Parts: sequence; structure tokens; C-alpha cells
Amino acid sequence: MSKTDWLLAAPTSATNSKADTPLHPFLVRLMRGENLSMDEASEFFNALTDENANPAQIAGALVSLAAKGETYEELAGMARIMRQKSVKITTRHKNFIDTAGTGSSLVKTFNISTAASFVIAGAGLAVAKHGNRAVTSKTGSADVLGELGVKISGEPSNAQSSLNGTNICFMFAPKFHPVLRLVGDIRRSLGVRTSLNLLGPLSNPAKAPKQIIGVWHPSLVEPMAQALSLLGTDKAWVIHGGDGLDEITLTRETMVAEVAKNRLKTFTVEPETFGLKRGEIKHLHAESPAESAKIVLEVLQSKRRDEARSLVVINAAAAIYVGGLAKDLSHAARLAEQAIDSGQAQNKLERLIQITNK
Repeated sequence: MSKTDWLLAAPTSATNSKADTPLHPFLVRLMRGENLSMDEASEFFNALTDENANPAQIAGALVSLAAKGETYEELAGMARIMRQKSVKITTRHKNFIDTAGTGSSLVKTFNISTAASFVIAGAGLAVAKHGNRAVTSKTGSADVLGELGVKISGEPSNAQSSLNGTNICFMFAPKFHPVLRLVGDIRRSLGVRTSLNLLGPLSNPAKAPKQIIGVWHPSLVEPMAQALSLLGTDKAWVIHGGDGLDEITLTRETMVAEVAKNRLKTFTVEPETFGLKRGEIKHLHAESPAESAKIVLEVLQSKRRDEARSLVVINAAAAIYVGGLAKDLSHAARLAEQAIDSGQAQNKLERLIQITNK
């Protein structure tokens, strides 16, 4: 008899009164490999993030869900509750975007999407960036922004003022998702990738209507896009570089799943689609937030004309296009380059530093 056989045959009731919690039935189902509906996933996430939840069951549930594999309905159901429980900010902007990634990419570079966010804002599309410190890499968006001089741990009201006043803000995840404090601590103790790596990009506190989400594995492209569709996203791209980069890459084609008005289509893009040349990116590895910040500054200050600039331009261009500011990807790339060369991208960084340090 295999382990699965005896597990399926075992009683589903808790073995003791201490374990008889709202989370327990979900733990049993996930251990058995059962999928949850979107509504059941919402109930599960409520139980998982309850302040009285059993820490051992939280750990067991996170591991069981990851081992089973998350469906797009489960991701959407959990993200729905994560959004509801987040600290909200409001904005005057009707059209704005978030650029985020799931982390865990095997290809490690400087913080491309963080650099691109200033270029996007400099081109005229507001950016409500949602992120955290590094969990699976040497430098996360919060780490490099801190190195650049941005105060990342300010109150949510500061992010709201920044978005409305400068067209860009950074929402530091721990400040906006306090219900995840215990779950987050347990995840860090586990030291393994869980669904929380996927939920962050799906749970923008500003309810960004447009999104670019980079994922670290091709199998995540369509499920993340389908989850966004269920959540009612206006338009989004979920991307995975053919070289393993969780961004649009320069080395080869990039997989894209586009969600627009509940319609989903998949295709590939390549540097030539943006009017850019292919190139190698191995030399753009950053071992620390300081190294990443140096590259970001050099790009924003027009001091680099190499692959670092092209990576930022190509990823900013995708967002500019998804945001509706350009008629095609080549046009979007030109707008991104203009934002850098005119100094507008650098200006957005300087303004963000000023407003967050008041």
C-alpha cells in the first residue's frame, strides 16, 4: 500500500481537540491532493491568516498546497481575500500600472522592473509598485530602492501621497498586508517557495487596473494570467523569458499571456519586436543592493548604452504598451528611451526620494 492509499483511507477528523481548527479540514484536503474552488480557496486563506491559526497547521498547509500545485482558481480565491484584508490607498489616477515579479528566477540580474518603473512613470503612465525585500535573490525591489535613498517603510498614507503627487509610489508589502505577519514568518522559517511567492503580485493594494507580472517558470504563465482574469484585471501581461529571466529578456523569445477584458491569449515577443537588438545579459548580475543600485542609476542617468539600458527599455516598453500610451511595442520602446534621455525617469526617482523622506 502506498502512502497515498493509506492517506486517502485515513479518517478526516482531527486526531486531538487542539488540532480541531477551521484550518484543519483544508489541511487534510490539500494533503490528499484535492483542489479547492475559488470560494473554498477564499475560506482557506481566511483560516490560514486568522490570528488564532495553529502555526504547525499553517506550515503544513503551505507545504501541502505547494506540493499539490496551485490551480488558478485557488490563486484567485486566495488573492481576493489578500486584497480585501490589505491596507488600501486611493488615487486620482484611472489608468496606472504595477510591475512585479514572483522572484525565484534562476537568472539573476540587477532589479530590472524597479528601474523600469521610473522609466514608465517618466513616460507618463503612473506606477503603483508593490514589492518586498529579497526572499529568493540577493536584492529585492525594497532592497535596491532603500539603497537608492527611497524610504520604503513609510506609512501607507505616504505611498498614497507619492502616487497622487509624483505619479509613482512603492508599497512595501509588510506595511500593506499586516495579516500575513505570522504566515510570512513561518514561510521564512520553512525556507521553501510557497503560494505566497505568487500571491504578492496578484494583490496590489491600490487595485492597479494594469499589470506586468514576471514569473520564474513557464508553467506559471497561464495560471497567473487566468487568476488575473478571474480577479477582473483590466489588462495585464504575464511574462517569462526563454532564458529563465522573470522579465522580458534580450537573449531570446519571451512567453506572454495577455489578459484583456476577460480574454486570454498567448504569444511570444522578441527584442526585434521592440526594435532592439539581442544581447547577452550574464554580465549584468548583481550580488548586492549596492551593485544593483549602481546599474539602475547609470541607466536612468543615460550613462549606459549597453544591455542594461536595453533590458530596462524593453520592460518599460511592455508596460507603456499595456497601459495604452503607445500604438505598438516599437513605439513604446521609443517612448521609454525618450523618458530616460530627457531626464524624466531620473526625475521620478529624485521626486520619490524627496517625498518619502519628508
